[in-house]
Amino acid sequence: MKAVIFVLTALLAVAGKAHAQCSKVPQYSEKIDPVICPVGNIKLANYENAASYYECVKAGANGTLTSCPTDTYFNYATQQCRTCANYFPSTQCSSLTINVTCVPIATTVAPTAAPTTISTIAPTVAPTSAPTETTVTSAPSTTVTSTTEAPGESTTVPVPPTDAPTSTTTVSDDIITPAGTTISVPQPPSPNDSNVPTPVTPAPTAPVINDTPPTAAVADTV
Repeated sequence: MKAVIFVLTALLAVAGKAHAQCSKVPQYSEKIDPVICPVGNIKLANYENAASYYECVKAGANGTLTSCPTDTYFNYATQQCRTCANYFPSTQCSSLTINVTCVPIATTVAPTAAPTTISTIAPTVAPTSAPTETTVTSAPSTTVTSTTEAPGESTTVPVPPTDAPTSTTTVSDDIITPAGTTISVPQPPSPNDSNVPTPVTPAPTAPVINDTPPTAAVADTV
């Protein structure tokens, strides 16, 4: 494939040179393709390069590409390569009276370059460091929680324990017994007790009767 491309490129270069050297050589729009000889012993024009032609020896065979001598150009009518001064254009492909296949000529044949392999370097991704865990230790704090009693809820307030009730016997209103002091008061003796002393009853005393007549009060004399 590369060899064919090289040959085509060389032919185009020669054709361009021929056109530059001889202004009588026209730019043809059609060419013979495939180049199969319709009859034997005939020369077919190479419409892509007037400095060469196809030699047909046998009918049905492929034409052999042959170059003209230097500074000469092939003319189909005379079946000869002629100098620029004696040259005139060949008959157009579509106007030939022989059985050939004519196809359009590409205006420009760009040489096919070998494919170029481009190595793509993948971008380097910077390593991502793992996140560092930081432990923050806060100083212990004293929290005073104020509990507000919600509506409809009862709060039980503990009552500090109290001492057991004490029995206090008050002997006199003048005596103040300190709180928390227990005074043991003996029970009164029963009359049936044998050791209970009998109180001494004093003898009655007769009253003194004044049997003198009352005296009138003496008035003060002025």
